[in-house]
Amino acid sequence: MGRGRPVFCLYAREAAAAAAGGSTMSAGDALHSVVEREVEMLGYELVRLDQASRGRRRVVRIFIDEPERGVTIDDCVRVTKALGLVLDASPVIDGPYTLEVSSPGIDRPLTRPEHYARFTGHGARIEYMDEAGTKRTVIGRLSGVSGGAVTIDVDGSDLTIPVESVHKANLHGETWEIGGKDERRRHRRDRGR
Repeated sequence: MGRGRPVFCLYAREAAAAAAGGSTMSAGDALHSVVEREVEMLGYELVRLDQASRGRRRVVRIFIDEPERGVTIDDCVRVTKALGLVLDASPVIDGPYTLEVSSPGIDRPLTRPEHYARFTGHGARIEYMDEAGTKRTVIGRLSGVSGGAVTIDVDGSDLTIPVESVHKANLHGETWEIGGKDERRRHRRDRGR
């Protein structure tokens, strides 16, 4: 299907233009843009991108999702290989870096309005700034999102929070069954053969 080199060259040129002053985009925004385009082109959603420093090495941590089926280790390997090639050819990261690609996990971050809509009815923990500028944290069940605000049911009362006031939001209190009792028993039996 030809997803290879022409795309990589396009990314390298765009990043080089941004690095050379051809854009008012910050280095962090340029990195996010390059990563998001590549991840979406591979058929995944970029949930979150974090950066940290470990000595002289930068750590780029990426969380991806595939809403219809979830993310497997093979998906993470595929994205890691593709992003590694793009980032190595791009000036958006200078110097040594470590790339980590992961699924969002059980406490999945909610970073976009569509995430709140997709997980309506699920438990969530939201940190936000209230109208007085005080940091608040609520835990409840997502009721929906509309007009740029998320609604969460906290102890039977709906609380509406403007999305731009949200500092951090994650799914909370979710339990996922990973293999039932019969499956674990079958695995132990097969391992003993």
